[in-house]
Amino acid sequence: MKYLFIGLGGIGQRHLRNLKSICSENDEFYAYRVRREQFVLNNRLQIEENENLEKKYNLKVFDDLEKALEIHPDIVFVCNPTSLHMDVMLKIAENGCHFFVEKPLSNNMEKMDLLQGYIRNKNLITYVGYQQRYNPCVIKAKEVLSSGELGDILSVNAEIGECIKNWHKYEDYRRMYAARKELGGGVVLSQIHELDYLYYFFGMPVSAYAVGGQISDLEVDVEDVADILLKYQMGDRYFPVHIHEDYIQTPASRTCKIIGNRGRIEFDLIEAKFVQYDKIGNCVYKEEYNFERNDMFVNEMKSFLESVKNKKESKLPVDVGIYSLKMAMGILDSLDTGEVIFFDQNIDKN
Repeated sequence: MKYLFIGLGGIGQRHLRNLKSICSENDEFYAYRVRREQFVLNNRLQIEENENLEKKYNLKVFDDLEKALEIHPDIVFVCNPTSLHMDVMLKIAENGCHFFVEKPLSNNMEKMDLLQGYIRNKNLITYVGYQQRYNPCVIKAKEVLSSGELGDILSVNAEIGECIKNWHKYEDYRRMYAARKELGGGVVLSQIHELDYLYYFFGMPVSAYAVGGQISDLEVDVEDVADILLKYQMGDRYFPVHIHEDYIQTPASRTCKIIGNRGRIEFDLIEAKFVQYDKIGNCVYKEEYNFERNDMFVNEMKSFLESVKNKKESKLPVDVGIYSLKMAMGILDSLDTGEVIFFDQNIDKN
């Protein structure tokens, strides 16, 4: 197999490390690189001293994407900044390459129909990097919700808050894509995992209303705080979903509470804790999962490679990744306009 990487920052290197650990020694690794920075990161995003990235992983490097595609890679990993995803995806899809793209798909909905057309016409296997679907808390929550144990859902409250300065110790946060509008940054797009698991649980919302913006003293030109209210419909009933996102909290917080008329569940994605209560407040299930964060990335990688091997649609193809992006773009529209944004309801959850 020939693997081509586009973008070898923190997430690109994580995928490269994981792929190297599970692939054949005969596989070939290529990279399209512009800046050619050579630092090597470990799973804790710490720089390994006296290491050279291209030498460590025996990478064959191109400075021209067209030339890189001439080697006919079997799989391409798109891990560059969000605003650059679409142009790259169109080129590799047109060339018939299966691909894995980091979340979110893009920073707008432009050319999405064209991309989907290439994918369908060339029978491509694609995967969008929402690794939180492999978090045991999200898996358990989906199981409980699907069982109907909570009854009618009444309210949901999700939070993701973490100080952007602590994300990458190896670089100035002001250089990161997440801090720069031109690269597709901001809390709504950068912290889109919450939107994906809410879509996974409940499908598309009816509408979104959001307030926030660049509120803190961070040196960024994107929204660093957003409070979002989604309206969901289940049958003839409606329920609210509140999401808080920020770039400022320390210690970080990443939690969710889902309340039904027959009980509630709560989970913490950082501490990997899950608890379920019945309608009179008795704890009926409690778990603190023992797992390594990197396990989620390994599992999504294995799932994608298995899909390519079997020529079978993946669990998280581009068609699914589009929905969380639609939610994000609606939320950003609401932030800009101060208006309620309505979504198309003819969509089934996956």
